[in-house]
Amino acid sequence: MSSKGFDPYEWAKERLEKLISKIETIKKDGLKTSPGDVWSIKKFFVIDYCIGGFVPIFKKWFRQFYYVDTHCGSGIIKFKERELEDERFPGSALVSLFKPDEKSFTKYFLFDDEEESINALTKRISTLSDSIGSKSIIAEKKEFSDSITKIQELNNRGIAFLVVVDPIGFREIKWNLMEQLLNVDTADVIFTFMTHVIARHRSNCTLDNSYGKSLTEFYGDESWEESTKGEELMKIYRNKIQTIKKHVYDIPVFQSGNQIAYHIIIATNSDGARNIVESARKITQVQTKMIDGGLKVVTNKRTEITDFFE
Repeated sequence: MSSKGFDPYEWAKERLEKLISKIETIKKDGLKTSPGDVWSIKKFFVIDYCIGGFVPIFKKWFRQFYYVDTHCGSGIIKFKERELEDERFPGSALVSLFKPDEKSFTKYFLFDDEEESINALTKRISTLSDSIGSKSIIAEKKEFSDSITKIQELNNRGIAFLVVVDPIGFREIKWNLMEQLLNVDTADVIFTFMTHVIARHRSNCTLDNSYGKSLTEFYGDESWEESTKGEELMKIYRNKIQTIKKHVYDIPVFQSGNQIAYHIIIATNSDGARNIVESARKITQVQTKMIDGGLKVVTNKRTEITDFFE
């Protein structure tokens, strides 16, 4: 994805149309949906792009390579906006499974701590078998801590991982668990840092109340006390990751205007993966208003218009 001649709106619209078309048969299946909104789609774009770049590297250097989603959800998200309330979009698990065979993993491990979400995802995978193909998939109910244990059990010579950690909040993401994950040398990690939620939580914190104690567990220390601003709190966390991983990047995702919803933090020890991530950072040009506009166009809510960019 060269920046030269790159039209972020057209790029986003093309991918919106492709991914939405794959879930047409499950849009109205009545099963559980996962939390999300228009800005969540940018995160799925990043995951989709990274998979496309990482898998060829894994194939070259490793005998087995696993996709692990620690908070896979139900497979699809819905939208709060009334104009889009009847629309759905595939979440990280389905985005990964929709990749063609040449970009597929040896095995997929899809974990979530909600039984209903796992059951819904399993049924959707079965319904979408023609689009997914014959991939090796394990979908199970697991807490985040158990997901990390499973990765450690699987870790061996000649094995690599792409681990997506996409929590709704942050309380279960304790630093001692993230540290164990990051110390798996061949694990590339895509982590959703819930910037807005953490900054709002921070406003209620003191070192000795429950809010402060939860942040101390999340950061592994009291470094969060250095700031009250979302982006600075993210940088403190990113800097901790940089003490373990060789290459660490962050991609901001905006709700609207200058309001950041969260940052996607990508951490890797691979120089090849670093090049993919640096390329993926061009997705920062894909603004939330572009995704919103493109989504409404491809779902026939509106015609091709440009008022999103005024």
